[in-house]
Amino acid sequence: MKKVGIAVGGRFHSDFMYQSLVRLGHSTHLFTSLPKNRFSIPKENIWSFIIPELIFRFSRNVGLESQGDALKMQLFGKYLSERLGQYQPDLFVGWSSFSLETLQRKPAKFHILMRDSAHIKFQYDLLMEEYKKYGHKFPARDFCLRREIEEYSLADRIWVLSNFAKKTFVDLGVNSAKIDVLPLGVDLDRFKPMESAPVPVPLRLIYFGILSYRKGVQYLLEATKDFSPRQVELNLIGAVEPDFKDCLAKYSHFNYQGPMLQSELAKEIRKHHVFVFPTIEDGFGQTLIQAMASGLVPITTTHCGAADFTFLESAGLRVPARSSEQIKEKIEKLLSSPDLMFKLRQDSILNAQSLNWTRYENRLSELVSH
Repeated sequence: MKKVGIAVGGRFHSDFMYQSLVRLGHSTHLFTSLPKNRFSIPKENIWSFIIPELIFRFSRNVGLESQGDALKMQLFGKYLSERLGQYQPDLFVGWSSFSLETLQRKPAKFHILMRDSAHIKFQYDLLMEEYKKYGHKFPARDFCLRREIEEYSLADRIWVLSNFAKKTFVDLGVNSAKIDVLPLGVDLDRFKPMESAPVPVPLRLIYFGILSYRKGVQYLLEATKDFSPRQVELNLIGAVEPDFKDCLAKYSHFNYQGPMLQSELAKEIRKHHVFVFPTIEDGFGQTLIQAMASGLVPITTTHCGAADFTFLESAGLRVPARSSEQIKEKIEKLLSSPDLMFKLRQDSILNAQSLNWTRYENRLSELVSH
């Protein structure tokens, strides 16, 4: 049994990690910037410091998001370092951007950095290009960039969510032997297919998640604008980032719904045929495997970590990032081949069955026991 401290500025998948470690027999505490009531974890095992979170949210509301983000990282990082000095765990697992002060102090016997996305420089370079292309300035995040790169060098190990994310680290000079892959899971009790596929006329496409330039929704909109309503129905579900509103306003051929509870979302998405995930960069992209488990055929970019599990044509269609033309071609291919749609749907469901949280827990057990 190990004494483990998990630290996160927010939530991410920290609750699943906590629950898995406890089931594996480890004494575990969670350190977070959110209130304790946001987690289904015994309150005595949570150390919460919400002041950095409040500062960040206020700053975002008054147009100072980058400054608030920097303060949140720094304040929570200092708090975390001090608390872990008292806790003295055998193993520290901290989310990137919030772990620098702890990694400098080294209060644990072993220190792991959890990075949910690709290497931060890879991510920032892509987003700066994309924002410029659409007439926006990418928010200055040099403070975060410097913090993360220093964290990468100080951590004993780095955990990422996919082989795609790992490759971005290796390509930018991080030793491959230092990086471990820990893929996420999907709740198969909640995300499951209809007993029979929906009638494929018209072809019902869905994207759910944040509507933003980073998620590449602009390429999905462009790819689908010329289809008739008799051919394709496009539905978008999720919050819209402020910078993306002007792009969304250029199109009118889609239906839009705001964010939903997971229970409602699970029912809604299984009414569709195809999930298009046009992301420019995602270290994993859990929505992809949620859609696959729900019986949808995935069209995804090669810059999505969860695309590791689509197995090319056997369970979905991959396209290069930033290619409306390729997305359009894949949609046309599905429209012209009902037999292919049926096969891909069956393969998609089958592949998703192996991506449950038990698989995540088994992999976590391997990594912690090293």
